[in-house]
Amino acid sequence: MRAVVFSRYGDESVLELTERPSPTPTDGEILVEVMAAGVNPVDWKHREGAVRSDRPFPLGMGWDVAGVVRATVPGGPAVGEAVYGMLPLPYGGAYQELAVLPASAVAPKPARLSYAEAAAVPLAALTAWQALETAETDTGARVLVHAGAGGVGHFAVQFARHLGAHVTATASARNLDFLRRLGVDEPVDRATTDPAASGPFDIVLDTVGGPVQHTSWRLLRPGGTLITLPEPVDETHRLPGIAARRIIVTPDGEALRRIGTLIDSGAVQVEIESVLPLEKAAEAHRISAEGRVRGKLVLSL
Repeated sequence: MRAVVFSRYGDESVLELTERPSPTPTDGEILVEVMAAGVNPVDWKHREGAVRSDRPFPLGMGWDVAGVVRATVPGGPAVGEAVYGMLPLPYGGAYQELAVLPASAVAPKPARLSYAEAAAVPLAALTAWQALETAETDTGARVLVHAGAGGVGHFAVQFARHLGAHVTATASARNLDFLRRLGVDEPVDRATTDPAASGPFDIVLDTVGGPVQHTSWRLLRPGGTLITLPEPVDETHRLPGIAARRIIVTPDGEALRRIGTLIDSGAVQVEIESVLPLEKAAEAHRISAEGRVRGKLVLSL
């Protein structure tokens, strides 16, 4: 099968499109013919060595898949069923023609989505879903999402609105109208406006890290919650009375079923910046690392 792998850590030039043996499912796993694979920042961080596994080189790439079941397990999806799901971190293997996933990690592909659109969902949407669940988001909560037009961000703002929250989100000027279309109550130009003017917040979702995490503490009311995604909580900036947690996404087929229902009802939209062929994986990594992607990037197979 065709697969994108890498045999040493480095920049996008280490990616190689090659022929690899087809993977064999083990207990509890299904085999999926991959029609499309999502691209996430964790992909190029894995390639650079920031996210490592205990498997030997060459290593597979990517975690988001949408495709057709080719082998299954008792109680799993039917052979021939269209599914989408996420491979468990840190073991990549989505940028290839066949992938193995735990049966519990997949759900039926939302009917209104193409395979490319479905591949844009799992890791980013589950990250947003699990972050908002951890923060116990509910009706009336004031939520701030940093980088609300990005992969995780554009799902987070929609899920928060669905939960009844008042949503503020930061973005570049070109994405403010996009945030309004997603239902964001207060879009904030990150280059010109301090989000503190819309606070204080009950929940801040930091999808950026670094200085953004550091400044987020002061945006929360006493008793509020900071959820950080790209890096651990920096304790040197902690403020008393604020809860803080880092979320690392885990596969969850049942949550993807619920997300799929929201998508099929029209309550949640999926935004794709562009779809590139598998052989353009290095280009997709370059675009992702620039940090200006609206929604998601996807590779088609």
